[in-house]
Amino acid sequence: MPSPFVWFDNMTETRHDTTHFLHAMFGWQSKDIGPITFLTADGADTPFAATCDTLEGISGWVPYIEVDDLPTAIVQAKRHGATIIAENVKGPAGDASFIRDPGGSAMALWKRAEGV
Repeated sequence: MPSPFVWFDNMTETRHDTTHFLHAMFGWQSKDIGPITFLTADGADTPFAATCDTLEGISGWVPYIEVDDLPTAIVQAKRHGATIIAENVKGPAGDASFIRDPGGSAMALWKRAEGV
């Protein structure tokens, strides 16, 4: 796997304002699909990130890190001192579990859905 970072969410209480800022600042195009707003770089076909509402007190940029086995990754995260925020959140392209590392940074461990 070239990079384990596969997605980024910007979690915010003011999704519309954040989306507008990112468009004005970087020219990123947006597509609101209800609970999230996809962000696409100018001229690209596929989104690389999204703005969405906060989750369990998480705000700001949250990287999604692809793992081969989500349940095993959660066990390892706990063993190494992570706090589990939310487990097995279903998404259109796979499942994610949100954790906070021992330093307090949030991230999502993500397992790609079959066939995606």
